[in-house]
Amino acid sequence: MELPEGIVLLDSLGDLQANNTHPILVCGSHCGDNGTLARKVKNGHVKAVFLNNAGVGKNQAGVSGLTHYEAENILACAVDCNSAEIGVSRDTWENGIISHTNTLADAAGIQIGDSVKEAVDTIINRIKHPSSTQIESLVKNDVKDNSSKVDLYKQTQTQIDGVRVTVTDSITFLNETNAGDIVVCGSHGGVSAGEYAQKRRVKAVFFNDAGIGKNNAGIKSLESLSDAGILACTVDCMSAEIFNGQDVLGNGIISVCNQLAKTRNIKEKMMVKEAIKLI
Repeated sequence: MELPEGIVLLDSLGDLQANNTHPILVCGSHCGDNGTLARKVKNGHVKAVFLNNAGVGKNQAGVSGLTHYEAENILACAVDCNSAEIGVSRDTWENGIISHTNTLADAAGIQIGDSVKEAVDTIINRIKHPSSTQIESLVKNDVKDNSSKVDLYKQTQTQIDGVRVTVTDSITFLNETNAGDIVVCGSHGGVSAGEYAQKRRVKAVFFNDAGIGKNNAGIKSLESLSDAGILACTVDCMSAEIFNGQDVLGNGIISVCNQLAKTRNIKEKMMVKEAIKLI
């Protein structure tokens, strides 16, 4: 697959490297944020990003990142979760339809209903030569970041009926010390998130269903996790905010369970805390 100059496809924002040299990022991740991911994207030298709206969900959490990206001078758009599979950047690139934009995207001439390819063409056509320097000129100049380095790998531990539970906003924030953990996270339940759960060898994981979306992409990892011996569930995106692990723990209502979860009598419409007591 040939891409225009300056574009990189990533299934997960967790895969973005600080030495990235591509100013336009088409990513399968959700567009939720509290500022943490926007700083990571800025540190990866990205100037324009396309993400999934994750069903929009509770408090419009699935597109909450748009303002945070704008604060970091990054043009940002979200695509409809029913137009492209969450966690699959190639589908975002080939089939994604813009559902939400920030004002930097508006100023560039990108409109709701545009395809991702059309939006990228709009960006490139604003300049004569689509070099990195010229693409960067489409958005505001970088402001020197004088803030202290932010720890991007936040997680907390809590106890439920004497059992330790790890809570994190993103499955990508886990590390090798989380092997065997019961994890409640704010990530979607798509394939790329499931790969992180398997990589970290967790015991059980609770995700956000991200509106489920195209081809059931928001819950697609659940059965492969069951095959890997990992109990997994998603919560309804209207019950808990995506990218908010504490909200998933406190308010998440289970929408889908894998086979291992069902063997523990975990069921749909059960609260996450109730389900954890059955593990």
